[in-house]
Amino acid sequence: MTKLYFCNNEYRARDSYIAPHSHNCHELVFYGDTAHGKTDIDGVEYELFPTSIALIHQGVLHSENHFERTNVIFLGFESSVPLPVGVWNDMNHVRPLFHHIVEEVKNQEWGYDSIISHKIEEIITYLLRKDKGMNRNVKDLVYCKRYIEENYMHNVSVGELAKMTCYSRDRFRHLFTEKFGISPQNYLIYMRLENAVRLLRTTKISCMNIAQMCGFSNCGQMTKMIKKKYDRSPKELRRVKE
Repeated sequence: MTKLYFCNNEYRARDSYIAPHSHNCHELVFYGDTAHGKTDIDGVEYELFPTSIALIHQGVLHSENHFERTNVIFLGFESSVPLPVGVWNDMNHVRPLFHHIVEEVKNQEWGYDSIISHKIEEIITYLLRKDKGMNRNVKDLVYCKRYIEENYMHNVSVGELAKMTCYSRDRFRHLFTEKFGISPQNYLIYMRLENAVRLLRTTKISCMNIAQMCGFSNCGQMTKMIKKKYDRSPKELRRVKE
């Protein structure tokens, strides 16, 4: 059974900042019609829009930046139901559930705790439903991964990749990382480094040309990144003499 620990219905001031913090329970947050800002959940940044919902797991650090004054409803709860994590946009249809919970907490009529439990589980079900719909677009994430593999030598923009999937930049980055265990930007760097090392070890092409072929801005940048990852210079990695 889902158990409510706290329920607050408040306003966040314009240009306000909620410093990183965590709770001893899970938290659901509903952002009102004027919401505009960002939230960081466990190091992943999400944009906040009107009627966004955030779900933060117990013990996870999170923070908020509000660019406009907005109403926020947040619920602290314990649940045995499997929980997703992140931010969901365009969730206005779930707004009545949050307001119903606020009223139940305020009035505390007979059976209110049971009603609240069911309402929270209903909210979670809507979030899972939306995630299932998003999962139908996993093929788009796979396409983006292949696009990076085939175009790493060019100026690949994470923002443009996000547009291909119709996600926001932050949501795309989160889903890509969740799916493949590496962020799109780090995967791009990985592909460039792997191919640079391959060319160093199997060809006599100059370091300058390899850097250009693999998408680095210059030889110095490539050398610095290779040293950082492999703790060896391009010359030390090279198996074919120049």
